[in-house]
Amino acid sequence: MQNLSTMTVREIALEMPQTTRVFEQFKIDYCCGGRKPIAEACERAGVDSKDVIEQLEALFTSGVPADDWVGNASLHELISHILDKHHVFTKNELRSLAPLMDKVARVHGDNHSELIELKAAFEELSDDLFPHMMKEEEVLFPFVERLVRCKEKGLPAPMPPFGTVRNPIRMMMSEHDTAGDILRKMRSLSKDYTPPPDACPSFTGLYYRLAELERDLHEHIHLENNVLFPRAVELEDAALGAEV
Repeated sequence: MQNLSTMTVREIALEMPQTTRVFEQFKIDYCCGGRKPIAEACERAGVDSKDVIEQLEALFTSGVPADDWVGNASLHELISHILDKHHVFTKNELRSLAPLMDKVARVHGDNHSELIELKAAFEELSDDLFPHMMKEEEVLFPFVERLVRCKEKGLPAPMPPFGTVRNPIRMMMSEHDTAGDILRKMRSLSKDYTPPPDACPSFTGLYYRLAELERDLHEHIHLENNVLFPRAVELEDAALGAEV
C-alpha cells in the first residue's frame, strides 16, 4: 500500500473504491476535486486529515478485497453503467423531487426561509443537468463508442466535428464543477440535510432524498471525470498515434 498522505483523492478512490464512503462521511470532494492531494482536500472540507487517513488506512488493511469492477470494465460497460444507473436515477429523481420541493417550500417557507433558496438552487441544478446529460448521451458517449468500435475493427479513428474528444470532455468537466458548486450550496443551506424539529414527513423525506441524489451524483461524476474521460482521451491518443 502506498503512503496515503502523498496520494490524491482520485488515486485513493480508484485504488480502493470503498473509500468513497469515507469521503462522503467527511464531505470530501472525490469527484470534481478528486485531483487534490488528500491533505488539501481535508483542509478544504474543514476536517482533520489524520482522522481521515486513519479511516482510509483501516479500509486498506482490513483485508476486504477492493471492488474493482470499474478497473476491469470496458469503456462500453462503463458507459452502459453510467447511463442505466446514474442517468436514469438522476432524471427520475429530479422530476419527482420537483413537486415535493415546491410543496415543502410553499408550506414551510415562511418559517424556514432557507427553503426558498434551496428550491432555487435545486431548480438551477435540474436546469443544468438535463441538457448536460443529453449532450453526453447524444454527442460524447456515442463518439467514445465509435472510437472503441474502430479500435476493435482496426479502422482509423473517426474525425469528430468538435476536433478532439478533449473538447467535449473539457466542457463536461466544467459543467460538473458547476453542479458540484450547487450541491455544496444546497448542503450548506440545508445544514447537511438535517431536518428541523418541526419538520413534517414530507420535509424529512425531501432532505433524505436530496442527500441520496447528492451521493449518487458524486459517484456519477467520479466515474466520468476520473475513469471514463481519461480512458477516452487515452484511446483517442493511441488511435491517432497509430495513424502517424
